[in-house]
Amino acid sequence: MATLTPKQKLIALGEIQFPKYVWYLYACIIAAAGLVNVVSLLWARWRRHKYTSTTTSTTTLKKGIISTSRLPAAILAASRVAAFRWRIPAVHMTLLEVLLTITYIVVLACLEFTMTLDYNVQIWGNRAGHLATIQFPLIVALSGKNNVIGIITGLSHENLNLLHRMVSRVLMCLVWIHCAGTYVHWLTGAHRDERPWIYASWIVAGFISCIAQTILVFFSWGPIRRRFYESFYMMHMVLIIIILVCTMYHVHMNDVLFDLYASPYIWPSFLVWGIDRGCRLLRVLLLNSVFKPQKDLGRIDLITRDTLLITIKRHIPHALNWHAGQHMFVSFPTLGLGQSHPFTMASIPRGDGDEQELTFIARVRNGLTKTIKERILEHGACEVPVILDGPYGAPADITPFSTCVFVAGGSGVTYTLPRFEELISALNTKTACARRIVFIWAIRERTHMRWIVKHLAATAARVPSHVSLSASIYITSSSNGVAELTGDGTSRPPSPSEEEDVEKTGAVDADDASSIDGLDVKFDRLSVFTAKPDVKKILEDEVGASEGPVSVDVSGPDSLLAATRSALSSGFAGPLSVLKGAPTVQLNVEAFSF
Repeated sequence: MATLTPKQKLIALGEIQFPKYVWYLYACIIAAAGLVNVVSLLWARWRRHKYTSTTTSTTTLKKGIISTSRLPAAILAASRVAAFRWRIPAVHMTLLEVLLTITYIVVLACLEFTMTLDYNVQIWGNRAGHLATIQFPLIVALSGKNNVIGIITGLSHENLNLLHRMVSRVLMCLVWIHCAGTYVHWLTGAHRDERPWIYASWIVAGFISCIAQTILVFFSWGPIRRRFYESFYMMHMVLIIIILVCTMYHVHMNDVLFDLYASPYIWPSFLVWGIDRGCRLLRVLLLNSVFKPQKDLGRIDLITRDTLLITIKRHIPHALNWHAGQHMFVSFPTLGLGQSHPFTMASIPRGDGDEQELTFIARVRNGLTKTIKERILEHGACEVPVILDGPYGAPADITPFSTCVFVAGGSGVTYTLPRFEELISALNTKTACARRIVFIWAIRERTHMRWIVKHLAATAARVPSHVSLSASIYITSSSNGVAELTGDGTSRPPSPSEEEDVEKTGAVDADDASSIDGLDVKFDRLSVFTAKPDVKKILEDEVGASEGPVSVDVSGPDSLLAATRSALSSGFAGPLSVLKGAPTVQLNVEAFSF
């Protein structure tokens, strides 16, 4: 057996062992996230078992005195604030996401340029190609709507999508390093006199893959992606196939060593992609009459000048029933062929029968929703074929929490209202622990209240007697209505300590919901304010009064999400307050990042 030279040993180390080390790291990170998920599930089960709704008494927390027994809870609070609520403005990422990105880049950079014999171009150039190749299964897995990473970690595909884009951009850098190294090696190495070598088919295939990746990364930049989402989606589908096919050819037609150790990272990408597409196809077949689309109609109404209400009645298999907070990809083949958009379901499954009514509230923007609006303005409310794909998403379990706060802005109520309704159903079946529920909705115009006010009133009527409910609607740009204003021009609902007096005296400055655009609604526990909600004050009051862990669900414009994150990064939700007896707070944010 021939003895390897030092250079050959370094090449083998970098191209065979280093890729394995990277996947060991990936496995450890996924396992750690999976462990956190398991612990969270066990904690939720313990809470429900210990504090079910059959118990009307609560344990009073001793507040104001530092207790070392609450150190684990304080560490949890600190980690939540630092990892998930602090955001880096320039990149719009949480601190945890930034740290993961930096760690990922540093690890790959170290493996790329470590032990390269004074940066020998043949070593680092080819090694970059191997390190890039091993990323393909991870990228494809992170992009899938059905993937094992999400199952293990409990994260939904929209959360994993950010990591997908991060890995894709690092992959592009590695590919360009590999491309540059190959070109330099051709100019200075053993192939410098073989000019046709650089034009070999496998080299050209690799270069095509590199260009395709660069184009894809450029068009995935946030402003471009959001502005031309439909075009980006179709481009993404085409370019990813070009990238995988060209990379596979590039690897297979290269030397034997490269093919032997790189191919095992390429073909699984096709397998992972195929499994995801197969699962999505199965969902589509189960939810839709694919061969008779005229049977699967949905009604679309324009309920305000910039808001669509989509109502669909469909037979839903029990296995595909959804949970509040999940979403479906909805496409209208007669209005926009090949276009599919994620909409959060504004309803929850009802009854035991297969036929369910799904409702979606969508804001009119450019593209498909604008086309639908123009059609309705011309022809009136319409019924069109609708194809559904879903449900997707992994909304957090809020049944173990003592206080549940729902904060929504505009169409974000399609996330919080079903969550509120599902929680009430759990309370009535004695599978939730809530003693206090706060529902906040900020809207621009009074007419928006017609979206949900009847539904909200019907849901509130089912709240058990031992649960305290505060429901408030804030009209941020209307001159009508009465508000209890704070010093900074914002308003807040009655705090838990004030609510008892309010109920006795009837002193809440609230409009009569029955007067809203002729709606015949009786909702005594609804307060309507003409102001912006003082999010920090509301949350501080609720956290301070809660006798157990607090859950905050928020959905809406970026400004509302930022205000909520900022509020829950304040001292009242921080580790020192938790050490003194304050409850821990879990923040659940719905924000699509397509």
